[in-house]
Order: sequence, then structure tokens, then C-alpha cells
Amino acid sequence: MKGKILIVGGYGAVGSSIAEHLMKIYPHQIIIAGRSFSKAQAKAEHLQNKVIPHQLDINNSNDFSILNDVELVIMCLDQQNTDFVESCISKGISYIDISADYQNLQKIEKLHFLAEQNNSTVVLSVGLAPGITNLLAQHVVSQIENVKSVHIFMLLGLGEKHGDHAYRWMFENVDSNYILKINDEEKALKSFTQPLKTNLSGERNFYLFNFSDQHVLLNTLDVPKVQTRMAFDVEWFTELTAFLRKLRLTKLFRNKKVQDFAIQSFKNFPMGTDIFGVKVIAKDKNGNSKGLSLKGNNEGRITASVAVEIAILVLNGNLPNGVFHSHQLVKDIPMFLNKLKNYDAGFQLNI
Repeated sequence: MKGKILIVGGYGAVGSSIAEHLMKIYPHQIIIAGRSFSKAQAKAEHLQNKVIPHQLDINNSNDFSILNDVELVIMCLDQQNTDFVESCISKGISYIDISADYQNLQKIEKLHFLAEQNNSTVVLSVGLAPGITNLLAQHVVSQIENVKSVHIFMLLGLGEKHGDHAYRWMFENVDSNYILKINDEEKALKSFTQPLKTNLSGERNFYLFNFSDQHVLLNTLDVPKVQTRMAFDVEWFTELTAFLRKLRLTKLFRNKKVQDFAIQSFKNFPMGTDIFGVKVIAKDKNGNSKGLSLKGNNEGRITASVAVEIAILVLNGNLPNGVFHSHQLVKDIPMFLNKLKNYDAGFQLNI
């Protein structure tokens, strides 16, 4: 490896898990960075000083000198703009982003030709959703001809521990309206409406949700309809959320004080488990269908595992330069997903 691996947000839950795995392969070559040097230093000490702590503010372009010694950046934070990504690309540094915000991913997609020119490989949609959902969709579409629709079902455990930002993102999107291109027509959709029932850790309703994977897959797969739905492992909570959405009361979740109260409640009075599940069903023009599914525990851990495996792919070389989503680069998807069992013995894959 020519340079070091910089993990931005490396002392957070997912970032530190990525660092812990990669430092076993690349000892003393991993930099964990963020705005707080004390937190980075504390995490480095926790990891027996096998990683390098560093202070970095990605919104301050005068603070990017660390990039001179870096071969790969793994971004675990949401960004306000693409300045930092562009700085990485201009130096020929490869880049992996685990964020889920579609508007941000769209901005990075526009840097494709810049990445080509500077011999940089940028990988987006790395994690659970987007990430594993994209890979399953790509694989199921390759198994059936004349696909008419792809339905993605996401099961999330209420007992999973998240950072405040992740909770706020979920609250904001429970009440979101979004545009999705279906059968070449732009449709206005509302999160937590239009339920479909399927069996994923039990029969339950799944509701529309504005995950980025469906937008990306509509642009990258030759499929006229892709929709993502979600449910929580606590069924009554899913149905309550849908009922509040119907009454137009979910707009209260956009209020910061309401979010603060809800976040504290989840932390103090946990319910549910840390289970996650994904099911993808593709249907052809004759009504035939094929489904794939997987289950596991700890969404943060599986996100880190996907990021580690993508990092290994990038560092091993032989990937094209430019901006891509994970499903466009992983050639043997079943093999890739089976590798995730090395990180979680309870990971169950049905493909």
C-alpha cells in the first residue's frame, strides 16, 4: 500500500469498527480523524495505538494537508458540499462514502469525469441501505429476464444504538415527500404510505421510505420500477407511525425539541432488538418472481463490514477510475456477501 487509509469520523461507532478491522490488515497505516483530537486520541488508545489519531475539519480547506500521505479515504460523515471529495480526487486518492443522503450522493456522482482524469476510484452506496440493498437488487435482476419491478423491503430493529444524527435523519424522513421515476413517469410519494405485506422475520406491513437505493437503482439498472419500503421489528410501532402519518401528525417529528425528547426516550427506554433484514423481490413481465433475503444483528457492524470489504477491493486495484455505486463494481455478489459472515456469525443469507 502506497499511502495510509484515512477514516473521517473514525472515532464514531461505525468508523471505529472499520478501523478495528482494517488495522489488523494494515497495522499503523490507519488514520482516524474528526474535529475532536481528544476523541480520536482516546479511540486510538482504546485500539492499543495501532491507529493514528488526527484532528480534521472537512469544512476547512486549510486543514487538508493530511491528504498528502493518504491513498484511500473512508467517509463516515454527511457533508455540506463536495469540497473535501474534490480535494481527494484531485490528489488521485480513492474514496469510499457510507452516507445515505441521496442529494449528497448526486453531487458526488457529478465528479465522475474528474475522478477518471485523476485516476481516482470513488465508491458510493456502501453499507446496509444503500449498499447491501443495491447488491441484492443487482443480483436478483441478473437472475431473471425482462424485469418489470423490484421491491426492496428493509427491516430495522428499534433496539439498535445510533448516533443522534442517524435518529434525526430517520425522524425527518418519516414525514418526507419525494419524487421517484416509475415507468418513466415522475411520481410524488409519501413516506410511510402504500403498505405491502411480506414475510421477513414474520409477516408484516412494510411502508414506502425515501432510501437512496431506489433512486440510484432506477438510474443504473434497466428496470422501470424500483421501490423501497421499511418496517420496524416492533410491529405495533410501525403501524402507529403509519397511523400518525395518515393523520399528518408525523410533521411533529421535524421539530428539534420533539426529536430531542424522542432520542432521549429511545436511549433511556429501549425496546425491540438490534435485528436487521433485507428482502428483494423482482417480478418479470409474465408475473414470475424471484426473491432474495438476508438477516443479521447490529446495523452499524454490518455497515462497517461492507466498508471494509469494499476498501480491500479498492486497495487491491484493478477497479476502474470514476464514481460508481457498490453494485456497479462488485462482480461476484454472492461471494462478496458470504464474506460478511466472517464479521458476524449470525449473518444469514438466502440467495
